[in-house]
Amino acid sequence: MKKIKALLLIAILSLSSIGLVGCFSKESQTKDSNNNTKMKITLVLDKGGVNDQSFNQSAWEGAKKAEKEYKVEVNYIETNQESEYKTNIETAVDRGSDLIIGVGYNLADAIKEAAKNYPNQNFAIIDGNYKDGIPKNVRPILFSEEESGYLVGLISAKMSNANKFGFIGGMDIPSVTNFAVGFEKGLKEVNSKNKLSTQFANSFTDAAKGKAIATQMYNDGIEIIFTAGGGVNSGTYEAGKEFGKYVVAVDMPQNYVSPDTILTSALKNVGIGVKLTIKDLVEGKFKGGEATIFDISNGGVGYEKTKLIPDDVVKFVDKKIKK
Repeated sequence: MKKIKALLLIAILSLSSIGLVGCFSKESQTKDSNNNTKMKITLVLDKGGVNDQSFNQSAWEGAKKAEKEYKVEVNYIETNQESEYKTNIETAVDRGSDLIIGVGYNLADAIKEAAKNYPNQNFAIIDGNYKDGIPKNVRPILFSEEESGYLVGLISAKMSNANKFGFIGGMDIPSVTNFAVGFEKGLKEVNSKNKLSTQFANSFTDAAKGKAIATQMYNDGIEIIFTAGGGVNSGTYEAGKEFGKYVVAVDMPQNYVSPDTILTSALKNVGIGVKLTIKDLVEGKFKGGEATIFDISNGGVGYEKTKLIPDDVVKFVDKKIKK
């Protein structure tokens, strides 16, 4: 009888040990080599996927740089349709995220609602601002799009003898229309007779719509089109290539996509905004309730230098930047 009891005791202790090992293994996944718990950051992406060559991709690249430099854990959740915003944010909360970043204006309302439901959770929202007051646990990450739009407007005007230019936006929202405002200012500063035609695709994914609008613009005699529409942009690139006309891209350096067509890109360095926001979190400087603005002065916006832009035009634009 004593032998049986001893065997039972050994079996119980063995099972307990296995359970403890399992718990330790699961916990250790969130610790670094020095046994320090890593902060978790989750990006909730907008439609278009993580490799959209635009907003989502730039944000994720910034997060990956922060992961390496600040020793944090980063991940993302993709969105296929707007109805998933709320669910995806809740998933990020359930993962135990120290910071949840909504990538894009479209997530602003969902982030605001989540901030109210989870008052102790840190949130950030790219391009989302709140006229009726920023929630205390939300930091808007904003950019001076009009500045980069202005720079590519100067370049476009210098590169064309015509006075008709086009702008194709994904949607009629501030983070898009700001580009057009700056673009027009740059065009007219070089030549007051320059005119800008603006249209919106009402989508950030419809490449066919982008191509259709661009085709019509080129047929109407427009020489250079600035496109700021996420996935819509690829359709504009196709039209530009077919017509042998220049296109100005947006967000990330895009000349590599079509080296003979994409004149320059109005850079909106979303990745820098994401990286520096994570840096503030790690250093205990993250504060909600107020926006952080990224512009030319801190590297938040700029323009892409390509082989298509002559040196004298580059010098002209860089001189404007210094002013």
